[in-house]
Amino acid sequence: MIHCKLITLNALLALSTFLLPQYTQAQQNPPELEPVPAVVTEQTLESRLNLVKNKANNIVKEYGDMQIGYSIWHIPTDTSVSHNGDKLFPLASVFKIPVMLNLCTQIQNGQLPYNLDSQLTIHKSDYCIGSGILQKSPVNSKLMLDKAVNLMITISDNTATDMLINLMGTDSLSRYMPNLGLTNNRIFMTNRQAWLISLGSGSLLHDSNPDYIARVWKGLSYEQQRELAKEVAAGNSDLSLNSFQTLEDQSGAKYTYTQCRNCAETVDNLASPNDFSAMLAKLWRRELLSDDWTEYTLSVLAAQKYNSRIPRYLPKGTKTYHKTGTLTGIVNDSGILISKEGTPIAVSVFVKHVNCNQETRAAEAIGKIAKIAWQEL
Repeated sequence: MIHCKLITLNALLALSTFLLPQYTQAQQNPPELEPVPAVVTEQTLESRLNLVKNKANNIVKEYGDMQIGYSIWHIPTDTSVSHNGDKLFPLASVFKIPVMLNLCTQIQNGQLPYNLDSQLTIHKSDYCIGSGILQKSPVNSKLMLDKAVNLMITISDNTATDMLINLMGTDSLSRYMPNLGLTNNRIFMTNRQAWLISLGSGSLLHDSNPDYIARVWKGLSYEQQRELAKEVAAGNSDLSLNSFQTLEDQSGAKYTYTQCRNCAETVDNLASPNDFSAMLAKLWRRELLSDDWTEYTLSVLAAQKYNSRIPRYLPKGTKTYHKTGTLTGIVNDSGILISKEGTPIAVSVFVKHVNCNQETRAAEAIGKIAKIAWQEL
């Protein structure tokens, strides 16, 4: 989901990638979960974590023109270090991780009458502009649930994401992380809802100016925000993709990058870096899903096509399981990496206030922080 016209190389890569057979490789070769290495002493681990924090904080200072939050979680001992770790950040497409985990949990528990082979139908209300290839598919096209999950994670397909959220409901999604004991988050909107609100849709908004929209959104209570999102979904269920894109193009042409960035950072699903790293640690320890479902979700994360952030400076062949997120002014990544000592480490780095054409610098910051975790833990 990208507010304003933000066309990236990733989008072109996604289109070329999926001219080839997709999404099955990860399932044919699921990741072997690493054995936990010998436990280091508490004193040694504390020393290492302090070193990691000091080095990572130096990276934060180096990129002081951006706002960075990170959480580095030593999964075997459930200990962590962070900077702005409990602060709410806009998630962009990183929110698709709990979408996948919630969906798999509901299927595993029999709450949804689906399985990975179930055939899904693309409805008009599912379509979203931005990243992905499903928006080019005709209304009432069919695809397997497994393919939708893989498209959502590996190339960040917005339409696939909204299809899956619509299966389980936004109320279910909003409860997922709080039900895990992780309450520093507000995840309740589809891509389509957030994007349309940022363009001025909804009875509480009377102007398309991004500054106005951001100001009104901030003044709403959480419940008011959720009600507005539902109203926008219902009121725009028949909005065509072409009309949707026209609204976006008009906004991008009329308003500045800074205005669009401010709105994108405000009207989005939110969470803290600590909540995401804690969730991933629970996933790795099989506290969220059965062994089979854990391996499935990790295999999907391992098939990520965009690897310029957490894996950026890691040695070739380093195992990573992650999901990126990009909006105007927002560059994120969250996942698990296997350190050089074989230790699973959850790393979540969220970056906002990224200036125009500075996405690569933000990716470098994320990569440097991840490398410190890989190297020192």
